[in-house]
Amino acid sequence: MSKSLSKTLATEIAERTLKVVNPANRALALNETLRRHGFAATAVGKDELPGERAALVAWLLERYRV
Repeated sequence: MSKSLSKTLATEIAERTLKVVNPANRALALNETLRRHGFAATAVGKDELPGERAALVAWLLERYRV
């Protein structure tokens, strides 16, 4: 059974990820935060991550939907 990501947690993760100024390190920050909350890390390049909060929240919800 895989874990479902709530909108609240997706928003929190997106905000933490976007606080990282260097886009090259955002994927690392994202994966660390996901692991901390019990989700599998995702293989994503720096150019694949959305740069806006709403877009990143939608991306996370789509990726971690059950």
